[in-house]
Amino acid sequence: MRSFSRREWMIATGAAFAAASTPIASGQSKDASADEMILVPAGPFLMGTAEAQARDLAKQYGHHVSWLSGEVPQHRIKLPAFFIDKYPVTNRQFSAFCKATGSPPSRHWGGPEPPDAIAEHPVVMVDKAAAEAYAKWAGKRLPTEAEWEKAARGADGWLYPWGDEFDAAACQWDPGGDPNTLGTAPVNAHPKGASPYGVMDMIGNAAEWCADSPGPGASFIKGGCWLMASPLNLRAAARNMSGFANNSSMFYGFRCAKEAA
Repeated sequence: MRSFSRREWMIATGAAFAAASTPIASGQSKDASADEMILVPAGPFLMGTAEAQARDLAKQYGHHVSWLSGEVPQHRIKLPAFFIDKYPVTNRQFSAFCKATGSPPSRHWGGPEPPDAIAEHPVVMVDKAAAEAYAKWAGKRLPTEAEWEKAARGADGWLYPWGDEFDAAACQWDPGGDPNTLGTAPVNAHPKGASPYGVMDMIGNAAEWCADSPGPGASFIKGGCWLMASPLNLRAAARNMSGFANNSSMFYGFRCAKEAA
């Protein structure tokens, strides 16, 4: 069985690199996230990963197939229509929530407000309770894992929001394997990463809290993050970041959803 690298252990446990406190701010624009929501229509979709595909992916990326065991088998799920945020919740948006409610700011900011350079980056260093509090304040909720995955990959079970072939320019990830040069990016920095429904930034950048849980005290966390160096861990079906709900991390953010009716 393949042993895990230090990078994979740090991602799985939520440990943070000190260098992540100064993320890249290239390509940002004011109010990139606006509070826009996307309607995902009712109907079935393919969730998870087929056994044969899991074996092929594990072999391709040098992992034991057990790394993908939580995604198997692939199954068809029918969901009602729902709305989901077009972009992850940004530092700017979370700051408005903190000011309105007196909630504590993200520790990533280093003060009561986010630096201007990261205003349109996804908020990080928030645990699931803080994400749920924001969603309630906004009149929304966190998406379920199934809703998140359908919004990310469409009805036909694509590996990535944009198709079955990884596109290095479609998300914020770590192709060079050097966390000292990376961090989050503006949520609108990768337009090629749009899902079939037009939902943005679902892969890489900040992984996202989901409403449901794989077990007591845990939560599904989807989408990979800026520290991921392997496309295997950046697929819409991947579950390898799921972990403790009380863990705030440089890798964890969120977006919101709500019922369509």
